[in-house]
Amino acid sequence: MKKIYENNFWYYVLRYLTDAFFRGCFKRLQYVGRKNVPKDGAVILAPNHCNALMDAFGVLDMDHSHKVFVARADIFQNPIVKKFLTFLKIMPIHRVRDGFRSVLSSDETTEKCIEVLNNQVPFCILPEGTHRSMHSLLPLGKGLSRIACGAARTITDGRHVYIVPIGLEYGDYFRLRSSLLVSMGQAIDVTELIAAHPEMNEPQLLNLIRELTADSLKQQIVYLPDDGDYEAVWELAKLMSGNISEYRLQERKAANRAAVEQLERLREQKPDKARTLFEKAVAWKQARQEAKVSLHAARTRHPLGAALWRTVKMLLALPFGLAFTLVSVLAWGGGEWLAGRTDDPSFRNSLRFGVVTIVWTILLIVAAVVLFCTVRWYWALAALVLLMPAPFLAYEWFEQLRRLASSWRYLCNSRLRRQKQVLMDELNEDLETNKKQ
Repeated sequence: MKKIYENNFWYYVLRYLTDAFFRGCFKRLQYVGRKNVPKDGAVILAPNHCNALMDAFGVLDMDHSHKVFVARADIFQNPIVKKFLTFLKIMPIHRVRDGFRSVLSSDETTEKCIEVLNNQVPFCILPEGTHRSMHSLLPLGKGLSRIACGAARTITDGRHVYIVPIGLEYGDYFRLRSSLLVSMGQAIDVTELIAAHPEMNEPQLLNLIRELTADSLKQQIVYLPDDGDYEAVWELAKLMSGNISEYRLQERKAANRAAVEQLERLREQKPDKARTLFEKAVAWKQARQEAKVSLHAARTRHPLGAALWRTVKMLLALPFGLAFTLVSVLAWGGGEWLAGRTDDPSFRNSLRFGVVTIVWTILLIVAAVVLFCTVRWYWALAALVLLMPAPFLAYEWFEQLRRLASSWRYLCNSRLRRQKQVLMDELNEDLETNKKQ
């Protein structure tokens, strides 16, 4: 039986297919910091976990090399599911919450992970242990540091063990055709770290590795403390960063980080003013959501011009939007049907991605057979090329319709616009006063 880290022809065939469909899920997908991934060592990839299975595919798509992942052990209970996950190069990992017996199996899992690293295959673990759709970070589990330390002490051929923190920054956690910025931070040399701290015992080393990884992860994302002010700070930060193009991902991330830092300073230095401001921000957000107005529409400087321009664009694109929607209705419709039946909103994009990939691939194969049997080959090929992106163009059509409706709602809601203006005036005044002092 082949080892999980060994080459597999059918795995590579599936990789090219899923990579293509994964990229279609995003309007803009950008990778930065690839040079930070060492080429000459055992590499552990450690991304934040905020969007279910999309996080793993985001890491997988960073290059064409195969990688081994871990997932919670309870999903491996079904033998068929276990076999399929193994084919996808996913291993089970046992957590404390899974019970005492499961923890006893963690040593075996650690040994398998070290075996993967020994064979020069990148290994990916999502150290938070569970996904949460927030611009924050859960405490990192012990699995990452245990595997890293074990590998560093086991690999004796001169190669170092590295942890590469990876920040996943989504434009929207819950909508397909948003954006994704994948930022790879400076690698943490675990082998060197252990050698530099001979005075530390095992628990101290494990904690140090976790702390360093968490600090680096916070630098790769727009990080907000997970406290009672999270919603207010994030709403204000997005308003402050302005209407930066959704294609300029690094610039938007930098603007959001700068805004969060300003608000954190205000909260620290002027807690009373910050409290009043944050309460108004929460009230504004509630009013905006009740009016079904997106933040994208609310950040527009000229609501009338934006609404009219969107209307013109949608009228011009109407025939194409309807065509793509009707042609791919089984693919995107199936995805929406399944996504609507999960209670976890952050898992819905993963379901949409999976359904569209499977259903649309089958339909394309059927269409190819029919077309090549009925028309000349070049017409068949041209039709298939036009059909390939149809589900994602349909999703893009829906998104633009949503934004159009939101733009007109915002334009017609003078009370909401006044509320935003009052909020922004107070925000700018508080920040300016705080800066002077």
